[in-house]
Amino acid sequence: MEMELKSFDDGWEKIHAENEWGRYPTEHVVRFIARNFYKRDRKAVKILDFGCGAGAHTWFLAREGFDTYAFDGSKSAVKKTEEYLGKEGLKADIRVCDALKLNYSEDFFDCVIDNVTVYANILDDIRQMYENIYNMLKKGGNILTVVFSKNTDGYGKGTEIEKDTFVDATFGQIVTPKAHYFDKESITLLLSEIGFKDICAEVSRYTDRGNVIEHIIVSATK
Repeated sequence: MEMELKSFDDGWEKIHAENEWGRYPTEHVVRFIARNFYKRDRKAVKILDFGCGAGAHTWFLAREGFDTYAFDGSKSAVKKTEEYLGKEGLKADIRVCDALKLNYSEDFFDCVIDNVTVYANILDDIRQMYENIYNMLKKGGNILTVVFSKNTDGYGKGTEIEKDTFVDATFGQIVTPKAHYFDKESITLLLSEIGFKDICAEVSRYTDRGNVIEHIIVSATK
């Protein structure tokens, strides 16, 4: 019997159902979108919010006039996103879906935004997700992906199930079901092996209640 593809951990449903967070977009996403797409015909630019959570970036993209798409494995997250946009009369194609089971067409999106979603998986699934993103992007399309670095305080906590992947990983006050940590070299190599080019990896480091959080912010093109 063929094993069913599934990456979504039900622990994320509990997190989204019990917490109110992720209401406003992050600065690096706003900056990336502004630099690459503000001067284009926004209604003609298709952008996917890969793992939308409570809808911060979906709201931002729709509000800025882009042809916006979003999904999340959490029904609670998608419901919150729909309600968030509905209050302002904003429109987007929003779905409940596992990240390994997306049915968007190939060569469809101008841009895919992954703000700390792909990282929350084992490495084989992460590779498959990036390969799927590559296929969904138009030639010359852009990806912005944000992952946690090994300098984050959560690295090494929880149970290591493969190299650099931990279950019950801690990020300040939140414990996530699963997390894979990167360095700039490993995320750059992975994306280049898939076929991405013009890869630029930058680091953003801050503290949250004394906990060090370090993101690797990566942009690339197909």
